Amino acid sequence: MKTALNRLLALTFIPGLGTATQRKITRIAEPEELWDFSEKELKEIFRKKKELVAAFQTDKYLEMAEEEIERCSKNGIEIIGFNSESYPEKLKDCMDSPLVLFKKGNYNFDRKLHIGLVGTRQMTSYGREFIEKLIEDLSVQNIAVVSGLAFGCDVTAHRMSIKFDQPNVAVLATGLNRISPAAHAPVAEKIIQNGALISEYPSFHNPESMNFVLRNRIIAGLCDAVIVVESAERGGALFTAAYANSYNREVFALPGRVSDKFSLGCNQLIQTNQAYMIRNSADLLDYFNLRSRPKPRQTELFIELDKDEQKIYDHLKKNGRQQIDALSVELKMPVFQLNTTLLNLELKGVIRPLAGKFFELE
Repeated sequence: MKTALNRLLALTFIPGLGTATQRKITRIAEPEELWDFSEKELKEIFRKKKELVAAFQTDKYLEMAEEEIERCSKNGIEIIGFNSESYPEKLKDCMDSPLVLFKKGNYNFDRKLHIGLVGTRQMTSYGREFIEKLIEDLSVQNIAVVSGLAFGCDVTAHRMSIKFDQPNVAVLATGLNRISPAAHAPVAEKIIQNGALISEYPSFHNPESMNFVLRNRIIAGLCDAVIVVESAERGGALFTAAYANSYNREVFALPGRVSDKFSLGCNQLIQTNQAYMIRNSADLLDYFNLRSRPKPRQTELFIELDKDEQKIYDHLKKNGRQQIDALSVELKMPVFQLNTTLLNLELKGVIRPLAGKFFELE
């Protein structure tokens, strides 16, 4: 079926066509017309890359696109073309935004403020406490959180957003058929209940290290502002800050001690005027001229726990903090089951995760 979406998707599958080249092509001709052009017309378009002409004289990529559309339909994944009304407006303004996005979750990129939260995978307690307090404070605002579902700062931002029912978006560096890291699959399932998973990659795309850098441009492009929580001197979060600055987004960085490895990148951003210093939610709210609102009082006095949750709670109360493998052995509960149950306890505010896969009661 040679629909407009099919042909647009097929265009993104052709080897040797980067995002910038794809965008140039769409300014010259409509994607749905390319497969109907004569060889002479195609050679005129691809003067400098005539080897690409053959790609439009076969149905190979159209068939791949049709198969991907069917896969996505079966797995609840929406494919959003660049010209669709569903395509995020802020991202569309970026010169290197992808022609196609894959989305899972019933989430609309409306006019609410989107704040990116990024940082090191080796997050410290300093970074954790900042994220926890920031999202708790922002949860009463019309704000959505955007991050990358990686270990450390990213997944903490998502978990806290889920805990406070804050809309949040995870941008993946893989197709939406595989969650990376796999340990965060339960978090991803929670995200789509009040947010979305986003990727520019189809299901058959092999993960590459460069994907994790490129997805940072989507995080930055979706946001009104990006906050770098913790970063080493050459940390990956600095790529997100660089993309955000190139898109004229606001960048904030959490300052730290000059001797702290994972504050060096943030301090450098502030020192070189690439980021505003942020100390707390008030700094962000003041910048966007938003009023701080008091948190509603918690009226629920008791939290209901199911059988497995109660078993874990009782064990941690008796023995103190425990590592997940030890819990699995002592409670005779498989790790995959523990992961889901521990996440539910965390979202209920009963436990908190620690470095090294340890857990303790709040």
